[in-house]
Amino acid sequence: MTQTIKVALAGAGAFGIKHLDGIKNIDGVEVVSLISRDLDKTREVAARYGIGHVTTELADSLARSDVDAVILCTPTQ
Repeated sequence: MTQTIKVALAGAGAFGIKHLDGIKNIDGVEVVSLISRDLDKTREVAARYGIGHVTTELADSLARSDVDAVILCTPTQ
């Protein structure tokens, strides 16, 4: 039996969306939380990818018991 890796992804911009496009093609990986600065945009992106939890605070995602890993897709600066 394969266990699903549940991921929080920080960054709902172009780089984050590229990651989301790739992740949806990987069996056994599910994005369960999306973090970004603009809550309305983050909700919009989350709705497109079926992500149930959105926030503007990384700490909110890190506090979730179902998050196994975090992918940072934020600007370099």
